[in-house]
Amino acid sequence: MTKLVTSVAAMQLVEQGKIKLDDDLSVLLPEMAKIPILKDGQLITAKKLITLRHLLTHTSGFGYTTTDLELSKFDRSKWPHKDLPRRFESGTQFLYGTSSDWAGRLVEKISGMSLENYFQKNITKPLQMKHTWFNVPDSLKPLIVSYGRRGDDGKQPLMESAGRLPSKRVNEYSGGAGLYSSPEDYSKLLQCLLNYGEWKGVRILKRKTVEDMGKNQIGEIVMYNPSAHFNPASCCNLNGILSPTTKWSLDGLIDTEDKPYGRKAGTILWGGLLNTYFFIDYKSGIAASIYTQHLPFNHPATTSLFEKFSEMIYTGQ
Repeated sequence: MTKLVTSVAAMQLVEQGKIKLDDDLSVLLPEMAKIPILKDGQLITAKKLITLRHLLTHTSGFGYTTTDLELSKFDRSKWPHKDLPRRFESGTQFLYGTSSDWAGRLVEKISGMSLENYFQKNITKPLQMKHTWFNVPDSLKPLIVSYGRRGDDGKQPLMESAGRLPSKRVNEYSGGAGLYSSPEDYSKLLQCLLNYGEWKGVRILKRKTVEDMGKNQIGEIVMYNPSAHFNPASCCNLNGILSPTTKWSLDGLIDTEDKPYGRKAGTILWGGLLNTYFFIDYKSGIAASIYTQHLPFNHPATTSLFEKFSEMIYTGQ
């Protein structure tokens, strides 16, 4: 769910003319541009440049160890870079991964602010999201809940894990994860996007920007990969969400099919690691989110709950 906030932040900078979606980022993020591609067990120099559009659509080549088998086996003992190798040339494939982390670093580089401070000044404070922080204030820490796990294979009975109160302050921020929030707070952001950038008279994005963000940004790239790797302890097979027709926007996944119960094609949806999910149905004027706290991500128990939750909203049953 952090990724959506990062996308909003990045698009604010696009609106201000400080960066373009298709600018070459090698000058602003040279450390990113230097990272080679891992192909057939060999590291090769990338030929294509990386843009903000690639980062916000997960077409940059950066992945997670949980979503790519070769990255999960990669030996980092003598690896000089902070991030893992890329897996393909930018703009050629889709791989869910650390692209949003790089987008967050780009926001910091352009704005001259930490991601925490940028979010607070330009997004969370204007939207009165008082419970949304990377570094949760001590007064709010008692509200942080524990989470559950289903074992290393993702199939065991749900067991509660130890509490996850932050033990020390975060100084390096991730554009892709780590933001604490509450259902009430996050709903304000969703309402703002559903209203095309405005919430209670406060505008954080122009209407046209929000409209463009919700469009297919990956062209003919196919996201569905029946042979993709997923670590069962932390992430179930994403093909439960993806299909041969789904696309990716600058906000998240685009569901390209109408649901029988009423949710419209073109709906934006995605979720967070601990099985929190949201959707924005612009055509119907409905946005909603649901919050569980357990691993692995995309577990059938929660994806089916999300669909039932969505159906109840549209049918009133």
